Amino acid sequence: MRFFLTLFCFFIFSNGLLANAINEKTKNLEENKRIQEQVNKKLEDLASDILNGEKSLVELSSQIETLSSQTSKLEENAKAQNKELDTLNNQNKELLQSKASMENKLISLIAKNFAYDLPIPEGYIESKESFMAFEVLETVDKVLREEIFKLSKDYEEVSRLIDEKEGEIKVIHTNLKEYNDQISKLKNLKQKQVNEINKQKTDRAIYTKKLDDLKAQQDELRNTLNQLKIIESKEQEEKIATQNTPKPSTNNNQTIRQIGSSYQGTNVKKYTGKKTIAPLESFTIKQKFGNYVDPIYNIKIFNENVVLRSKKSDATVKSVLDGKVIFAKDTSMLQNVVIVEHDDGVHTIYAHLDKIAPTIKAGKNIKKGAVLGRIKNDLTFEVTQKNFHINPLELISLN
Repeated sequence: MRFFLTLFCFFIFSNGLLANAINEKTKNLEENKRIQEQVNKKLEDLASDILNGEKSLVELSSQIETLSSQTSKLEENAKAQNKELDTLNNQNKELLQSKASMENKLISLIAKNFAYDLPIPEGYIESKESFMAFEVLETVDKVLREEIFKLSKDYEEVSRLIDEKEGEIKVIHTNLKEYNDQISKLKNLKQKQVNEINKQKTDRAIYTKKLDDLKAQQDELRNTLNQLKIIESKEQEEKIATQNTPKPSTNNNQTIRQIGSSYQGTNVKKYTGKKTIAPLESFTIKQKFGNYVDPIYNIKIFNENVVLRSKKSDATVKSVLDGKVIFAKDTSMLQNVVIVEHDDGVHTIYAHLDKIAPTIKAGKNIKKGAVLGRIKNDLTFEVTQKNFHINPLELISLN
């Protein structure tokens, strides 16, 4: 018997551990899923989540402060009412005992009174003794009735007191429930605050890494473009920026004019020529070209490229113009990168390729629409022309 009892306890304990493990695993899976969603978000959207989270934390702190104040006031009252509740419960217990005792007495008196009220037996003959007996019975009956009446009144009063006490107990229970609800609500708010703080830490870590990765990727791409003599170094750019801007040239309806520079001194020109095909068949814009003021750390960033998110995975990436492949390699920060040189010093850069097409090699001439490789989700697309950056979305058709 002891063996089966031990086995049963072990089974219950094991089930409890298993349930806790499953709940913890589910919680971790949900958190991992949320983190993955945050990682895949646009920088602007992630920043918006962080700002909204900060606003939510301020609201939660205000709610917690208000609720803590209310709870403190209710706490003293709750202590007093708990003490009063004990007193009322004891009083009610005594009243209920009195009520039960009265019920027993009433039953006994009614039974006696009923016995004295029995009908006269058949063949009864009146006599002096019987007359006296009736007198005695009438007196006893009167006494019993008076006693029953008095006991009934006492019973009624005790019942009223019990109802009154129960009403007071009910009010106290309602008040204590309100207090306990406040405590539970405060506890939930504090847990929500802890969860929000943890989310904020995670989101800020993701955001900071995104900013660091963005800078590292831009530095790597700039170094590559500098080595290929496509874009001058920062020092050279600053020297060029002080000189007169050369007149824009045209070729195959590709007209470019300068519109200014970025926060980091990057020279930018506007493309006003004929649109060409997009590098992806269907996509959304994950990161725009141009100035971006980071709302979290107030850092001024210039996106020299755009990030296009394909609407289908394992999508093919195509060259947007005729040209010559001058770079096709795997890099440390940008995965596989293909750079194509076009007429009039225009270069298109395709980064974060999952694969480069086997036929794409440096030195190969390709036509517009030629497959350069494939991406899982996002394509980093950049366009330059004679040391100037062009908004890629001005070059390609978005239809």
